[in-house]
Amino acid sequence: MLKVIDISNHQQGINLSTLECDAFIFKLTEGTSFEDKAAKEFIRQARELKKPFGVYHFLNGESISEQASFFLSHSKNYIGEAVLILDYEMYGRVGAKKAKKFLDIVTKETKVKPLIYMNESDANSDDWSEVIKADYGLWIAKYSSSLPRLTQWPHYAMWQYTSTPLDTSHFYGDRHAWQKYALPIGVSAKNYHTTGKRFKVLKNLVIKADETFKKDTGMLFCKSTIFDIETICHTQTTTHALLNYNHREVFVTLHKDYVEVVE
Repeated sequence: MLKVIDISNHQQGINLSTLECDAFIFKLTEGTSFEDKAAKEFIRQARELKKPFGVYHFLNGESISEQASFFLSHSKNYIGEAVLILDYEMYGRVGAKKAKKFLDIVTKETKVKPLIYMNESDANSDDWSEVIKADYGLWIAKYSSSLPRLTQWPHYAMWQYTSTPLDTSHFYGDRHAWQKYALPIGVSAKNYHTTGKRFKVLKNLVIKADETFKKDTGMLFCKSTIFDIETICHTQTTTHALLNYNHREVFVTLHKDYVEVVE
């Protein structure tokens, strides 16, 4: 089980190294125009601490498709790394059908199935059967020492049990289970590095110029080359690193047979 703390711009400036937890969740967007300006710095710190993280969209009453597009435009650099989450509460309680529409759009575009966050009352009051049938995970909120009591959902992935001094949850799984929620459907992290900033090449690698790995650049990383990366990317079939090389954005596989982590 992981202890998870979620924060937003309301905690801007906080040093994540001072928080005793195993993982973080950060607010990323809301509606069709609000970007949480604290998120990038929080994500930078989480990566430095080598702790897993998630990002969420706070739903409101605006167009669902436009909100999904807005969230996708800001989360694209974290796909395969962060758990994606829809925050369903307050003025964003627009009904299970609209919530599912948001979840479906994100899943279609990223192949990652988001979690949905809501309180115990909302989880029991609407008809969530189609969301449950589609196998979207639940992050339930109930500030109590007693477990949530649900009438529709067979289980939940995470329980937010307190807001004091910060919103804190239990995630019912280890880091590997967390990573499964972050990865696109069908992608296994078993054979690939999923964290790291610097890597050493174990055998000669031809560099690819596009994320689908179809176009060679003609450049070569020789055995024992050490390189720094910008970010880790995932597709349905592979995991790779984005880096700038010779003034170009290129991609290098992170398969454990080809590279090892230096830092």
